[in-house]
Amino acid sequence: MKQYRFPPRLIRLRDAPSYMGIDRNKFNKLVRPHLTEIPLGKQAIAFDTIEINSWIDDYISCNGRRLKV
Repeated sequence: MKQYRFPPRLIRLRDAPSYMGIDRNKFNKLVRPHLTEIPLGKQAIAFDTIEINSWIDDYISCNGRRLKV
């Protein structure tokens, strides 16, 4: 994934799975159906990082668990 001085608001489909730390198949199956696809030109698709982060927060609240120390 490309390094930026500040995080971009939109990221392309090719970068979204690595942004989340998952593989492309898992992204397409679990996450992509819940996100708004933003067309960039004729072929490129982007996703809003705020919406991705919100999905992550929801996923953690439903599926995460705290480690017992």
